[in-house]
Parts: sequence; structure tokens; C-alpha cells
Amino acid sequence: MKNFCFVCLFVIIFSTFVYAGGISEKLLNQAGLSTVWQTAVALDAGENVQRIDILGDYLYVLTDKNYLFCLDRNTGKSCFSATVALPQMPVSAPSSYANMAYVVAENKLIAFDTLQRTEISRMTLHIPVSAAAAANKEYIYLPGMDKRLHVLDANSGHELFKVTADDFSAITSVSAAESSVTFATAGGSIICMQASSPKRIWQFNAVGGITAPFASAANFIYAASRDTNLYKIDAYSGKSVWNFPFHTGSVLTTSPRATQTTVYQYAQNKGIYAIDANSGKQLWLLPDGEDLLAENGSAAYIMDKNNNCVAMDNQKAKKIYTINFAPVTAYTANTSDAKIYIMDGKNISCIVPSAK
Repeated sequence: MKNFCFVCLFVIIFSTFVYAGGISEKLLNQAGLSTVWQTAVALDAGENVQRIDILGDYLYVLTDKNYLFCLDRNTGKSCFSATVALPQMPVSAPSSYANMAYVVAENKLIAFDTLQRTEISRMTLHIPVSAAAAANKEYIYLPGMDKRLHVLDANSGHELFKVTADDFSAITSVSAAESSVTFATAGGSIICMQASSPKRIWQFNAVGGITAPFASAANFIYAASRDTNLYKIDAYSGKSVWNFPFHTGSVLTTSPRATQTTVYQYAQNKGIYAIDANSGKQLWLLPDGEDLLAENGSAAYIMDKNNNCVAMDNQKAKKIYTINFAPVTAYTANTSDAKIYIMDGKNISCIVPSAK
């Protein structure tokens, strides 16, 4: 068993300060941040965290040995853990529906029940999968490397039908609702079809491929294209919402981070853009920025390439302060609330802005 490690950070506005352990909660509160919880993840010697994903109320921590930890992101308590694949074998990002979580690992579709906190099944897949699965009450949708979307019965696992895009290009991401399913392709198509049949509802065509998973927020889809543009699409009609797509001048291969008010898009050799979700206009550009950590009102917390956390004011389009996050070894983007999740070695912490 690993001991809990108290991890804190000391910040004063308009300055740069060092992230360090052992600082009192009193000083944290004076700095405008507070630690909600810290939990030690049971990593073996030489084992490192490869990815952290947020799904609903859960954190999924995948190691480079393909061991998956699931934590309650509100309390830090462990829900379940399991080896999902042999080391170095491909493992998809998790997806979820209701209390079920799905991971595609090697040639298996693994299902976990988050309420029962246990693995339910491992189903052998007869086609390799190219992206994370999606699910609703009745169906599971698997993007196959054969450039087809395979639709399975959620109860039996039997394949019901499969579809392809008109350009027969690879399916790069998929999202499911109860009555419809939407998928994007490397050819630049975003297609919405009925959940229960291969009947197309609408199709949107970008000039370049959509190779990064698209994001959804408030009934809108945000898609980053290799044609250097970020698109906002109405999820019901498939129509472009902004008068013009947001142009970055760089091929986009990273998913947008969309909140109710702002979209954050990383562009190689440019940095991270903050874009007003309503107008599609640029709020600011942080050249060293790499990803969103969390958003709190008009404040955005950004991780940069130098392992700093940069707090940006979206309304004033300027930097508030910088925190040295040098010990941070892994983090995740949170678009749901103001919680920041970071790892320092084996310890994962949840940090939030203090209530005023």
C-alpha cells in the first residue's frame, strides 16, 4: 500500500511561484486555491501514468503497463482497478453510458459497472478497432479499422449492422445519443445517423480530415480539422453555426476543449487559442500553452510546455498569474467544472479555486 502524500501549491496573483509539497492549507487558501483531496495510486516501480480521462463522476488512470485505475473524482476514493491489456498493446480512451464504462483493449471490449465497482465482461472482437467505442441504452458502436462503424446489440454483443462513409475513409471518433449516433472520418466527414438503422440524418463536410475526436457541448459539435480550421456544428441540423470557421493557420490534430462559453484549441507551432463559443472570435492566444486544465468562471487554467499552470482571464484576455508545476507528471483536461486534476509521481490531487 502507498501512503497518502499531501500535495499543495503556493500562488500569489500576478507572480510566478513554485508548486511544492508540505505547504499548509492556510497558505493554499491565501493563494486562492485549495486541495480537496489527494490519493496515492498504487504504481509499481518504474510504472508511469500514460493517460488520465474524465467521464462523469469518475477519473480513469491508465498506466504504461496497461493497468487501469478508476477513482471517484469528487472524493478520490478507488472504485475499481484492473489489467486491461498486456504492456505496449493499444488501449482506447474509455467511454460510458449510465453506470457502464467501456474500454477497447487489444481485441477485447471490456465492460465495467461503476455502481457495482467491478468488471462485467470481456468480449472478443473479430475486427481491430480504430477509436474509442460509444454506447447508448440499446447499442454499442465500434469504429473498425476496416473503415466501418460496427453496431452491436448492447445486451448480447451480436453485430446488427455496419455502415461506411461515402468516401470510405477511416472513422476517427463516434458519439452516441439515444436516438442518433454521430461519427467523424479521416476524409473530413461528420455524419449523423439514426441510432437503430443506417439511415443518415445529416452530413457535414470539412475540407480536411477530422483525425482528432470531436467535442460536444450544449447541443453543438466542435471539430478540429487538418485543414487548419475549427468548426462549430449544430448537433441537430448539421449546419455550421459560426459565420466562418475559426482559422488557426496550423494543421489541427488535437481535440478541442469545449465549455459552455469558451472553446480551447491547441495548434502546433501556434499555442493554445481561447475562442468565444458564441461568436467564434479569438479571445486570446497563449504561445506556450498546450492544454486546458479547468475553467472557473472567466478564469482558465492552462498547462504550458514548460510545465507551468497559467491562469488566464478570458474577459480581459490577459494573464493573471503563473504557477510552476515542475513536479507534475500527468494531468487531464476538465471541461465540466473548476476542479484541476494533476499527478506528482504516484500521487493524484484535486485542486479547486477557493470560495470567495
